[in-house]
Amino acid sequence: MTEISLDDVALRSAVPEDAADLKVMGELLLGETPFFHRLPSERAASVEEMEAVIRSILAAPGCDLVNAWHDGRPVGECILVAGQLSRIRHAATVGIGVLDEYQGIGIGRALMREAMARARRADIARLELTVMVTNERAIRFYERLGFVVEGRKRESVRIDGNPVDELLMAAFLAP
Repeated sequence: MTEISLDDVALRSAVPEDAADLKVMGELLLGETPFFHRLPSERAASVEEMEAVIRSILAAPGCDLVNAWHDGRPVGECILVAGQLSRIRHAATVGIGVLDEYQGIGIGRALMREAMARARRADIARLELTVMVTNERAIRFYERLGFVVEGRKRESVRIDGNPVDELLMAAFLAP
């Protein structure tokens, strides 16, 4: 791959017309690492199902699917899922992924900062996520963004039949 910079990447919310490209990118992303809950076959069974996922995310208050695009194709994503009940509307779960060949140039940081800005605009004060304890790079990444460990979920994931703990991390957003 030729050298690219963050200036070559555009961030924008997914739209239903992106479904085919996002389905392909998601399957690639999930196949590159064991650090996601979903397997590649669990992303979306069809382009139509991916369209429905995008529509449901866009329809829910405080939710968004922000993608990083390079040369007309998605190369990363960050999902923001806000609580839909009154007592938890101020909190959202966030998840992120960037294709291996695009890591290390700041796309993940840009996606997370964009998600944080969108969360603030939606009056979300708390972002939370889980990360497998074996994903040390991601833990350091989240800590640099202001996330702190709040707890440990013991044996919450099984990778190839082996139990793996997850850390529950959260960040509070200044208004």
